[in-house]
Amino acid sequence: MGTLLAIPIIFILLMLQTTFFSQVTLLHGSVDLVLLWVAAWSLQKQVTSAWFWTILAAIAVAYISAIPWYVPVISYLLVTIIAKWVNKRVWQSPLLMMFLVTMVSSIISNGLSYIALAFSGVSIPLATGLVQVIIPSVLINLLLALPVFAIARDTAQWVYPLEVVE
Repeated sequence: MGTLLAIPIIFILLMLQTTFFSQVTLLHGSVDLVLLWVAAWSLQKQVTSAWFWTILAAIAVAYISAIPWYVPVISYLLVTIIAKWVNKRVWQSPLLMMFLVTMVSSIISNGLSYIALAFSGVSIPLATGLVQVIIPSVLINLLLALPVFAIARDTAQWVYPLEVVE
């Protein structure tokens, strides 16, 4: 059921990201709602379909995005790898893990976007890109990390209910 649910949820998140949340900016930084969902979904221990969600989200974002296709693919795969690694080895507090994964993955995603744009000939000074785009994007993603995590946790508990042992 988790894999069937991925298509409509990713589609809805993409529509929200490209319509409503693209208007919610802090300086020139914007929200990456799909990245937040992939991070939150990958942090759920009971989820077995995180890699499918990651690949579907990466392909969908790569298709609609103006940045080179490999940036969202690499970014989202790294988000899932980081989330799975942090979930197994670092902390047992899911909310703190969400904030850590959100911060690291936002920096990686925006950094890869900056590098891809630099290779394609767009010259943005590093200080300007950092202050105007990367740091505000990290902050606005951290602001929305809590509600996205709560929705992902509730969805995961609905899709993968824990069995009651009597």
